[in-house]
Amino acid sequence: MAYIKGCMHAFLILYISLGYLNTAFSSNSTDTEYVPLLNKVKTPVMAEIDLSKLGEQLKSFMQIEIKKVITEKIVIESKNIHHKLENRFNAAIENFKTAMEAYTDDVLHNTSITMRVNIERNINKTFARRVRRFRTIMHSEIRSNLQNVKKEIDSVLSESYNKSKEYNQDRRKLTKLSGKLLGLSKHLKDPSYNRHGVDKKIKGAGLSSYVKDHKGKLFSTMFPIQDTSYSFKLQLIITADTPTNVDIISEYAEINRTVTITTGVEYINIPSEVVTLETGRTFTTVLISADQLITVVGFISTYSCDSDCESSSFVVLPLTTIGTEYSLITQPNNKQNCGIIATATNTTVVIESSSTKGTPVGSTTIQPGQKFNIVLDFLEGFNIQTNNNLTATKIYANKPIAVISGNRYSSLKEANKRYPYRSNDFSDILMESLIPVDKWGRDFIIPAVHKALNLRIKIISRYRNTTITVKDNSGWLGTEYGDQIEINLSPTSYFVSASNPILLCLYALTENNGISMMIIPGIKQFSKEYVIAPPEDPNYTSYITITIKSSDVDGLRFVGNLLAVESTVIMARNESYTSVVKKMAGHSVYKIRHVSRNALYGVVVYGFRNKASYGYPAGFRF
Repeated sequence: MAYIKGCMHAFLILYISLGYLNTAFSSNSTDTEYVPLLNKVKTPVMAEIDLSKLGEQLKSFMQIEIKKVITEKIVIESKNIHHKLENRFNAAIENFKTAMEAYTDDVLHNTSITMRVNIERNINKTFARRVRRFRTIMHSEIRSNLQNVKKEIDSVLSESYNKSKEYNQDRRKLTKLSGKLLGLSKHLKDPSYNRHGVDKKIKGAGLSSYVKDHKGKLFSTMFPIQDTSYSFKLQLIITADTPTNVDIISEYAEINRTVTITTGVEYINIPSEVVTLETGRTFTTVLISADQLITVVGFISTYSCDSDCESSSFVVLPLTTIGTEYSLITQPNNKQNCGIIATATNTTVVIESSSTKGTPVGSTTIQPGQKFNIVLDFLEGFNIQTNNNLTATKIYANKPIAVISGNRYSSLKEANKRYPYRSNDFSDILMESLIPVDKWGRDFIIPAVHKALNLRIKIISRYRNTTITVKDNSGWLGTEYGDQIEINLSPTSYFVSASNPILLCLYALTENNGISMMIIPGIKQFSKEYVIAPPEDPNYTSYITITIKSSDVDGLRFVGNLLAVESTVIMARNESYTSVVKKMAGHSVYKIRHVSRNALYGVVVYGFRNKASYGYPAGFRF
């Protein structure tokens, strides 16, 4: 039995981990014990495995002892370890929340509502950080223990059998045992809590098996503004062609959920607290994972719209289409924003500021012309908000990242810069997902925007000395030069061409005094088969504009009650294109198809209510 004792040491690490979990989550623990549990997590002492006495006789015990002790015991005792951990940990969270809510109600009932909200918000922030840290430590210990057990066993067994033949029965059983242990280790890597596990899942999910466009199965996003003065409604609008299961994953606990899309659209409400947190590093990012292809749109608006309304929207690009190099685009006045989301561990991000002033971010200031470096973990975000001009600020990374930029407040009228917060200045939120530099285009059609008073296009060039040509259907021709260009236009369709790849953004001031921001897809980025849903708020009147070759207009097909409004024709490189404007007649899901498989077309979605407007491109094809 001396040899069995050596084998049993291999289980000591696992039993210590299980014992530690049972102690940590004992049902006899009181509420007051959860606070020190989350504040100070102790690491179990690792047992050392003395395998020096195992020699040639280990071979004779292989079939009996290893199979009986290691395989059966580890698998039986450990296959549900994650389930037990999650159930007990969630119970601890609920008990802790209950205790804190009772404490808040008892002690703070005489304080002001504002003070109480602030205190509860700070408590939730601290609690969320400690929950993340605790989960990371516990899962890390379990994985580490199993990995060490496997390494020690493999080391000794390979030493004893490294001269065995490939057909040796014991060697085949050893391989089978090793595979079981590896499977057990993978079982513990729950993507909800282990960022490394999600990272590996993304890489191996076969994401390149479908077309790289606005549809996908994995997305990552955030709402990159910081404001404590207003109450916001944050939503993800997720549309799908078929019944789809969607997981919403975030380290901000209130975001996590699983939904099933059966009617074509699902509206996911995001806690408004995520836009009241400080700038800099943040884990209020969101991972969206689906088992079928979906489209994701972010929507933000102010709750109270009696006098001043604000809203914005942006299409979320799937992880198959994001890149490693971006240039920011914003309006130069008022608060400017940028959100960066890492999609892999150890992502090094370089921010090369184009501002003439220092840009404070948390406790750090990015100096003019400085290359500011930061390393982000998987699903970690970096949030910037400043009054300095961020346009043309370059962002590089060693791994793919998602980037969103825009303005917390913005006005298209130059005379209104002095008073950016007044409602009669037509100030609005402007946000848009950026496309990577290597996917910029050269030929664009500015679509017709219904009820637009003025249009403004803003252009950033990938290279210097770029020539920009703008034409309308009447023959008007304008030419601009430079790597940053801004042009005011009257509300109609235009053809824009560039000598180098550019990023083109359209700003539209509508009759209701709202402003929308849309990254315009290039003609070569036109896609097909769009599934669209308007915001959940019925106060918005929503439209779509489809830009398609004039010869393909008759082949368009629609699902949903879309009312024809207007259409315009524009010539682009000896080809006639038509912009078809349609109104969404109800609050439902709209599908756009074409009878031809080869027909491609661009779609933008926009709408407005009192002094507020939103807009976004419905998709790209890269």
